[in-house]
Amino acid sequence: MVIAAVVVALHGCSTTPVTTSAPPAPGAAAEAPAQPLAVERDWLQSWFGGTPVVIAQREDGAVGVEVPREFCFDPGRSTVKPPLAAVLDKLAQSLRRTGAHLPLVAAPGDAATASPLALQRATQLRKHLLARGVSAAKIGTPTATAVAAVQLRMELAPH
Repeated sequence: MVIAAVVVALHGCSTTPVTTSAPPAPGAAAEAPAQPLAVERDWLQSWFGGTPVVIAQREDGAVGVEVPREFCFDPGRSTVKPPLAAVLDKLAQSLRRTGAHLPLVAAPGDAATASPLALQRATQLRKHLLARGVSAAKIGTPTATAVAAVQLRMELAPH
């Protein structure tokens, strides 16, 4: 309360408005093209913070989403489990809102190597997104990954 009173008092005495936000970080202007995806990254993180879902913005501005395999599929199955479905549903909302696309749609098999099961799972990811209104043109070719997580990469379409 004391700090708020001091800020209000200083604001009334000053000729320049007092702001409580930090100045832009050096190099912030260089990140301007990635701003729409930064907003989407923050929005997705607000939904999945505190969960094992990893949402991170890459240096090139793309947003990567990784969901550990155990939350995605039952062993030997390609049916999308509810935790992964929740991530895909929010990602579909984000894709429709921003016009971004998913060039990477990769799913793991049950072993440390890529397998036909991994491709079946990746195809199920694509089908789930299509069922949520994402255009087929915005979803990359389903791929297998040896990483023990579903991997998705969201990018803005080149202009």
